[in-house]
Amino acid sequence: MKAICCLITCIAVLSVSPGHAQEKSDDLALVKASVENYFQGYIHRDLTRLELAFDTENGTMKLPLTTEAGEEGFENGYFKEIIPKWGARDKLPQEVLDQAQLEVQRIDIVSAKMAVAVIRMEVGDKVYVDVLSLQKMNEQWKITNKMYIAL
Repeated sequence: MKAICCLITCIAVLSVSPGHAQEKSDDLALVKASVENYFQGYIHRDLTRLELAFDTENGTMKLPLTTEAGEEGFENGYFKEIIPKWGARDKLPQEVLDQAQLEVQRIDIVSAKMAVAVIRMEVGDKVYVDVLSLQKMNEQWKITNKMYIAL
């Protein structure tokens, strides 16, 4: 009896898995597209692409800071304030654009509505490592939280 239950469970899991695997594959491609919009929007100062990538209504970013006492910490920055500033920056020289690189180090689709991405961006003489939280809202993956370090 136990073997039959196990066999039925395995068959049920296998019959559901192909659809689930396809859904995860689609979500992975959409998360990658959101990360690519972030990168391209950032280096090209393209507000439209940045707005596609980020939750500009409620999203936040951890901004590193050092207090007057020399203590390190973080404060919240809100994408609705940060993204317009990124879009309004001076354009990068073509040489910097040609050398800019994005490396997606890891993407985990946690559920149908949540994902985490770890990326590394080289832009000019700066190297950033970002940990991004993404949520699926209205069938679009948006970066809702970001923390980073500059190397």
